[in-house]
Amino acid sequence: KTYSREKCAALFARFVRNGTWQCPPRVMRRALALRQADSFRNNTLLRYMPQSELDGWNSRTDTRNVNLRAEEIANRKIRLEKETELVGEMHRAGVKILAGTDLGNPYIYPGFSLHDELALLVQAGLSPMEALQTATINPAKFLGKENELGTIEIGKLADLILLDANPLTDISNTKKINGVVLNGRYLSRESLNKMLFDVEAKAKIE
Repeated sequence: KTYSREKCAALFARFVRNGTWQCPPRVMRRALALRQADSFRNNTLLRYMPQSELDGWNSRTDTRNVNLRAEEIANRKIRLEKETELVGEMHRAGVKILAGTDLGNPYIYPGFSLHDELALLVQAGLSPMEALQTATINPAKFLGKENELGTIEIGKLADLILLDANPLTDISNTKKINGVVLNGRYLSRESLNKMLFDVEAKAKIE
């Protein structure tokens, strides 16, 4: 209700002048707004999380959702939509964006949530290429490591994801992982599946 396009434009212009980066974790804000939905409480990724972590999530969400009114739930969704709109406005104003998930919050999954974050950035108005850059070359530039990281070039660290489909045509294709090169070591799809199997098995006993 207090939103001012003029004030936002002035603030974003200051960000650009000052070289201020923004890391707006859309997945975290989405989880905060929609965590009561069945899609969050019944997510298949829950099997990779240890029970101790799930108990912590449940205690935090249950406490926050006690006597939560329908009006507040609706307002959270409205704020989520407005925040998404503001991310798009920042991007169009030239503010530099970094991908982030705010790992540690309920319903944020290591690795997996980054793919969702990229999709949400595209939803906010970034192109698939621009969204990919928020997780590759942009962090390298922010950290002053662009000579070592961020792009595929001779002499840079070999950290690569090999995909079965083009993410530039559909950002969700980042989830179609065929293999990974981690610091020069190749991990096949079979190796990755074995890692996930082991994580799931360990989560069941912790």
